[in-house]
Amino acid sequence: MEQSLEQILNTILHSSEMLEDEMKQDSDLKDLTQRQLYCIELIHEMQNPTLTELALKMNIAKPSMTVMIERLDKKGLIRKVIPDTDRRTAHVHLTQKGEQAALLHTQLHRQISAMLTADLTESEQQILMVLLNKSAQSLIKKIQLVSKV
Repeated sequence: MEQSLEQILNTILHSSEMLEDEMKQDSDLKDLTQRQLYCIELIHEMQNPTLTELALKMNIAKPSMTVMIERLDKKGLIRKVIPDTDRRTAHVHLTQKGEQAALLHTQLHRQISAMLTADLTESEQQILMVLLNKSAQSLIKKIQLVSKV
């Protein structure tokens, strides 16, 4: 019996969350929330953003961002660096432990992606990438519209 799109998405999302939680338990990431992992991932991608840049990218209020950064700092994953040129801003840097967490999280995503596409041909994988990219762009546009309201 064929599943609806909603059922398929639910299965993929739920299964990938379960796999990620299971993989996290066997690593140094087990004490981190999904939001904290996403934050670490963004800091790595953005290469030492300011708190404001990070809050905008995560679509959360600056005070909430500050709380999250303080928690990640206490866990030894990040450090705030205040430049001598402008003491009003702080850049967020990953520590070695934070870089390891970012790498491990990327590896988890890579493993889940491999599992998701394991039974697909190269051609099917390319089609899936095109379709998912279009879907992702639609989601991003929707999020941007909602966050402007």
